[in-house]
Amino acid sequence: MTKLSSTTSGAFTCVVFDLDGTLVDSRVDIAASINHGLMSVGHEPKPVEQIQPFIGQPLVQIFETLLGPSQKRAQDAATAYRSHYFDHCADHSRLYPGIEELLDALCHVPLGIATTKMTFMAVEVARRLGIDRRFAVVQGCDGIPHKPDPAVVHLTLQALGQGPSGGWMVGDTHLDIEAGRAAGLATCAVTWGFGAREELRRSRPNLMVDSPVELAVHFGVEGPQVNPS
Repeated sequence: MTKLSSTTSGAFTCVVFDLDGTLVDSRVDIAASINHGLMSVGHEPKPVEQIQPFIGQPLVQIFETLLGPSQKRAQDAATAYRSHYFDHCADHSRLYPGIEELLDALCHVPLGIATTKMTFMAVEVARRLGIDRRFAVVQGCDGIPHKPDPAVVHLTLQALGQGPSGGWMVGDTHLDIEAGRAAGLATCAVTWGFGAREELRRSRPNLMVDSPVELAVHFGVEGPQVNPS
């Protein structure tokens, strides 16, 4: 594994992170709001384990999969989800172990978040978990195509004032890896999130890591000790 150094000019220029499943373990709160949406249209709730594989996909698409082909019911469920999730987006969500220390170690690097969430919701999650000020940009998919389309990554890079050369995309699903690659970034798949390891491997990331510690080591960043537990 090639080791980069944050103190070496040109080694890497910026890092774009996905949010859910990469920085934040949000599965319980997302599942609760999806179940709220399902029940609002008369559907039975589902266990977290059945909902987790859908996290990261467009919201209406998730409900279309869970409810069947009725777009009206899916739209109504998505509306109920958004209303519920804004008030409950951080009831149980937490940063993954080691993420706070990793962000500290990357404090001199331009950082952005590129997520499928709406921007205002992503900003609220980051604010409630105390990481909003760590990022120069928090960009959601407001009226633009969702990942694996690279639009959200392009907008994040533009707002950071960075080109793709020397930049990295870090995410937990094949959608993140494909979007980052399409935007011209090097890609890192993290295995602690929602994506299955083999699916991540098939997406052909430049790097795959099992902990924030490994990512910090790869970037060669200096800073507080990253705690893996």
